Amino acid sequence: MTTTHAAAPPRILGRLAPLGPLAMAGWALALPYQPADEPEAWIPKAAAATGRLQLTMAMLLLFALTSLAGALVTGLMAREASKKLGTTGFILTFLGFSAVSFGASGYDAAAVASYKTVNDITATEKILDEMEAFSAPMLAGTVFVPLMALGVILMGIAFWRGRTIPRWASAAMLASFPVIMIGGYASTLINALGWLLLAAGFAAAGTAYARH
Repeated sequence: MTTTHAAAPPRILGRLAPLGPLAMAGWALALPYQPADEPEAWIPKAAAATGRLQLTMAMLLLFALTSLAGALVTGLMAREASKKLGTTGFILTFLGFSAVSFGASGYDAAAVASYKTVNDITATEKILDEMEAFSAPMLAGTVFVPLMALGVILMGIAFWRGRTIPRWASAAMLASFPVIMIGGYASTLINALGWLLLAAGFAAAGTAYARH
């Protein structure tokens, strides 16, 4: 009787591991407004900086194209470090990244297009409110935070315990999401720093996977 094993993903995918978080860092740095801005402030800022807004859309596209491969190889290494923690963390992170890819794009573009058409903040806000009737994108934007936060934390703990990547990289992963969360309310620079910390952890896991 011959036993067959599923083929492992190509080792070259390890090199792609940090690209998703790096793309999100680029997205945060390219945003032409701050998270705390009210619609009266952020919509005109976005409308006045369509070049930067185009760059944010490109960064979200890059994230969508690369983040799931990065989550896969990082998850495989986390699973080697701790089967239960690593597997659970990978699944949650994968689902969270999928939700970001589906739910994050288009909102700013819709806001700017509406504002340039009606030239009225109140009317633009009403249009954006109507978008919330489409529940799937709104749900995706809501669930990605807890899914990804818990997933990254569990993988970080798995790495810390199993030491399949350097402990500094495990610490970077564990610190990344609190920083991302703070930045999501306080500053795009802080938000970008959090994604860079996550990219460092993913890069270490990807390097380990490529050499595995």
